[in-house]
Amino acid sequence: MQFPRKSCPRWPVPSFLPAMTVVLALLIFPAQAAAFWPFSQEKASTPKAEAVAPAATPVLTVSEAAALRTEIQGLANELFRNLANGNPENGGLEQGVLVCTFVELKKLTRTSSFGRYVAEQLMSEMQQHHYEVVEIRKSQAIMLQEKRGEFGLSRNPAEVSQSAAAGAMLTGTYTPSKDSIVINARIIDNRSAKLLASATAIIPRNQLAEELLADTASVRMEKPEPLYLKKLEL
Repeated sequence: MQFPRKSCPRWPVPSFLPAMTVVLALLIFPAQAAAFWPFSQEKASTPKAEAVAPAATPVLTVSEAAALRTEIQGLANELFRNLANGNPENGGLEQGVLVCTFVELKKLTRTSSFGRYVAEQLMSEMQQHHYEVVEIRKSQAIMLQEKRGEFGLSRNPAEVSQSAAAGAMLTGTYTPSKDSIVINARIIDNRSAKLLASATAIIPRNQLAEELLADTASVRMEKPEPLYLKKLEL
């Protein structure tokens, strides 16, 4: 004889019990529970090999001023090679050389700090190659000024000698273009106007060249007095 089974009443499980269980597990076994906690760890990422940048190769830079000086030295060396007679004691150079400011090819009465610099550097190159150079800007007396210095060069006609003796003249022109400057130099015999030597150099138009070309100025030409004509009736 079987007796009917009585069903045991089931108590409802509180909804907060699973959460409490997890909290208790974290408190009692923090290390073990942390491995199963989805918010405790980030996904493990496979370490990537870091790219090692190659060592930077040192770049040797030359200043624009030094590069310009080298170009002028090459121009001077070409002049010396092209001299009909390289001996400073012959060929019209025995009485010295006058070095004049270089001017723009388009207008021979216009120059700039660039033209003056070329002349200064060529003057130094001529002297270093044992050519006799005549300085026409030497003033007849040294001017002394407090807090300024002592001045022995001048471009004032009243302060320099009115005459200078030299057998040859070094002069030339420069032609600025978009990205370069063409320099043409020549040595001329002062007695016969014969061309003794010539040379050409092309230099880049960089920041230094732009600064030297910026103060371009022309020679002031005095305007002639106007002439008034009167028609004569005979």
